[in-house]
Amino acid sequence: MGTSIFISYRRVDSSDVTGRIYDRLISAFDRNSVFKDVDSIPFGVDFRDHLDRAVSQCQVCLVVVGRTWLEAKDEGGRRRLDSTQDFVRIEIESALKRNIPVIPVLVGGAVMPGPEQLPPSLEALAYRNGVQVRSDPDFHRDMDRLIAGIQQHFGGAQTPPPPPSQQKQTFSFEVVTVNDKGEEISRKPGQAEYVREALGNGVALDLVKIPGGTFQMGSKESEAEQPIHSVTVSPFLMGKFPVTQEQYESVMETNPSHFKGEKRPVEMVSWNDAVAFCQRLSEKLGNQYRLPSEAEWEYACRAGTKTPFYFGETITTALANYRGTDWEYQGKTYPGNYGKGPRGQYRKQTTPVGEFPPNAFGLYEMHGNVWEWCADCWNENYKGAPTDGSAWLSTNDNDNRLIRGGSWGNPPRLCRSAYRNYFTLDTCNGRLGFRVVCDSPRTM
Repeated sequence: MGTSIFISYRRVDSSDVTGRIYDRLISAFDRNSVFKDVDSIPFGVDFRDHLDRAVSQCQVCLVVVGRTWLEAKDEGGRRRLDSTQDFVRIEIESALKRNIPVIPVLVGGAVMPGPEQLPPSLEALAYRNGVQVRSDPDFHRDMDRLIAGIQQHFGGAQTPPPPPSQQKQTFSFEVVTVNDKGEEISRKPGQAEYVREALGNGVALDLVKIPGGTFQMGSKESEAEQPIHSVTVSPFLMGKFPVTQEQYESVMETNPSHFKGEKRPVEMVSWNDAVAFCQRLSEKLGNQYRLPSEAEWEYACRAGTKTPFYFGETITTALANYRGTDWEYQGKTYPGNYGKGPRGQYRKQTTPVGEFPPNAFGLYEMHGNVWEWCADCWNENYKGAPTDGSAWLSTNDNDNRLIRGGSWGNPPRLCRSAYRNYFTLDTCNGRLGFRVVCDSPRTM
């Protein structure tokens, strides 16, 4: 089995918080290094022998103690700990007799039981130094202490791998470039570093490392995109994809999207909703997450390019999800192509993230699919805009917030790297989504 960490707990006492503890541990160590409960016991196997073997192979045993842990009763009204067949008792006895480090984890305001309250075989537990794991906002701080304490018990070759989000992880991709007719002229290999944060239940959030730099922000195509000005951006992490529905639901416990699909971007979210997600995500993971500034968004979208799209002078519906057919609206025709590029298809809905080629930074769907909220208030142009990459919040128009990138329902001109628009901060529709950024994560 090769278990490094064994978690002993009572479901009736601490099931929910143990689940959160387990999620943090498998993000800090390897999933196969953590044994949580009897669900892992094969059918037809003597549970006593299996538990004893599992504990014998662990390097640390965590005993989660909640308020009802000590006095939990069986169906006959007898205290469970007094039974030699009690799972929890078997687990702790097995660890103690082998001198395996046993760490009491006190949750829900529980206190450490005294030796006189325990069966003789468990009295040594009362003298083990434990750790308190409180609820939010202290949960992640306490878990950091627990993880650090566990790591002290691992030495040399037995040290488990560092958390996935602490490893220097890279992914490879291809960067596509087209000419002004939308014809592919190059396909070059790319590579980017990223951080993976576990959100629980197998759902993860990938954040790509964006290097700092200076770029020319804006374009000559619209007065709202002028004056073109130089902006210097500090390094940051940005979501590899717009936030997906499974990620949003994992954090907010709801999915407001019209076009349902776990891997599709979440939509029907207002600016207020996006900010609330960032706040709750920060509490959940212990890092500070936020919406990108408008400057950070354009810098990340361009990824070193100066053309209207990071693909080149034009775009095609083979490269992004937007309205690729002509649109007649209020007596005006909005073309389904840009420049000399071709018209294409109109999908009329979002598509799962990652279906189209990324830019040179490794970011996907920065053109089309869903508009992405930015932190900034709306300003009619760039006169007086910050040049340090920060969000522009000094305006009287505080109810209108920036959106970038275009969507599945917009013509290609609105999907350009430089195009900017706005909605009121409480607007939500099937074209509005967002992605998150992080400045200085705990895990880097």
